[in-house]
Amino acid sequence: MLLSLVASALLHPAAAGALSFTPGHYYTTNYFWGSIVEYGPSGEVIETTTLPSEVGADLRGLAFGPDGLLYVTTSRGTGFAVLALDGAGTVRETYLGSIYVGGNISYGKLALDEEYLYVAGQNHLTRFERGDPSSGVSIYTNNQVFDVEVLPDGNLLVASAYQIQEITTAGAVVRSLGPSYPNHFTDIRGVEYDPASDTIFVTHLGHSNFFFRLMRIDGSTGQLEANVVFTYADDLYLTDGGELLVGSRTQSPRLYTTDLELVDELAGGQRMFVTQYPVPELSTLGLVSSGLALLALGNGWRGSRATFRRGATSRR
Repeated sequence: MLLSLVASALLHPAAAGALSFTPGHYYTTNYFWGSIVEYGPSGEVIETTTLPSEVGADLRGLAFGPDGLLYVTTSRGTGFAVLALDGAGTVRETYLGSIYVGGNISYGKLALDEEYLYVAGQNHLTRFERGDPSSGVSIYTNNQVFDVEVLPDGNLLVASAYQIQEITTAGAVVRSLGPSYPNHFTDIRGVEYDPASDTIFVTHLGHSNFFFRLMRIDGSTGQLEANVVFTYADDLYLTDGGELLVGSRTQSPRLYTTDLELVDELAGGQRMFVTQYPVPELSTLGLVSSGLALLALGNGWRGSRATFRRGATSRR
């Protein structure tokens, strides 16, 4: 996946004034604003791209796909659309779903793997075959489905209001966390997973004496390991630098260590949905350079079928 993303960025640079799709940069959206904001590695605002209102007036969850496109959810009447955007802001594909994401400002988060696109909204998780915008089908139901995360083995973590479950790509439940843990699974809003430590990170609205927490949960037992207060924390993304990028309904997005120590915050004010353009590994950069050189030397190979290979999954 990283090879495909970097190749796309190098071979197809963004137009002036558009998003740059730069490895390591952060990107955010908001439920009441049709704009995507790009930030540099220090959290400074680099660029803001506003989509036409007829395309998407309230942008929600966003994630980069293995094809180098940015996928963004927007509400459409009683349903939703996921827009696959290039760096110039051009809509390459529109995935239409029938689930109502306008009913809660936290709906619309999404995740991708090599084969599927998953969208959380209302009481359903919708799955599309990537590349087939009309293939949407509900594979999972629960009380208010707010977030979805692709796991390294291909299964999914799905966060509903009071429960986190691991499911297969077909929607079969593998295991459940909560509601056996009422102190830290109360009105959940976001979920993220760190495979290096088998740790789940959760945001929730909470309950009396335990409001607005960003939490670290043991991925095997579901036990609460640590928590900090972040008012109306919502979407989460584990960056390639090993930090948590966390959006909020009322505050600027923040960066935390996996020990939940505050590191920094992004400029520009309140933003709710967050992601990052993946940073390639050194070996991947070498392959990209070699690949570009071959493309330049082999410009006459018009019939060549050579393509950049993609990785296994795309983190939100």
